Amino acid sequence: MGFPMLGTTALAFIMPLSKVVALVALPSLLMSLLVLCSNNKKGFWQEIVYYLKTYKLLAIGSVVGSILGVKLLLILPVSWLLLLMAIITLYYSVNGILNVCAKAKNIQVVANNKNMVLFGFLAGIIGGSTNAMSPILLIFLLSETENKNRIVKSSNLCYLLAKIVQIYMLRDQYWLLNKSEYGLIFLLSVLSVIGLYVGIRLRTKISPNFFKMLIFIVLLVLALKIGHSGLIKL
Repeated sequence: MGFPMLGTTALAFIMPLSKVVALVALPSLLMSLLVLCSNNKKGFWQEIVYYLKTYKLLAIGSVVGSILGVKLLLILPVSWLLLLMAIITLYYSVNGILNVCAKAKNIQVVANNKNMVLFGFLAGIIGGSTNAMSPILLIFLLSETENKNRIVKSSNLCYLLAKIVQIYMLRDQYWLLNKSEYGLIFLLSVLSVIGLYVGIRLRTKISPNFFKMLIFIVLLVLALKIGHSGLIKL
């Protein structure tokens, strides 16, 4: 779940945010597909249909929000977007660190249809413009269920749909990429697959809390640096 945020915050230092979002969208799409294909209790399509039916309002909200989010990405000043990404990433990393240290609990909301649409829509807007979709989705999903597989599958279905929207709406960005940038997409795709595999393997080798803490600390540092960059560009 942290790859789009990690990749986007890291690359935002060296290239325009709209280009970064386009670059990260394809590897993120691949990762979501791989996650949806793994650990299935039913067939792939059966699970897709099941989660679409169960979380259709969350998915619809994510798609509509992503359309608006990409439009904002293309028209808003980059400083605003960098600060938005920094705030969301900062919240996600600090809350994650506090959770690992048992110093805070997840925010709880009422898991009804109204909030499903609302949080899907908000996640879509944030994800479409900055790739920081995870925190908003997780607020709702962690309030709705404690089943980790259910959370992972439903969130990645929303990520998948949001990335399809991003790729379509940012299609002009891909025509402007040079060979080295296409090579970067390929490299990010390979690294994301390797990272997914290593992450699965590490679950049985090291403490899950240590692994989470490492990711959250990296995201925290990047959030602070992105926030600083956003303030400078104001």
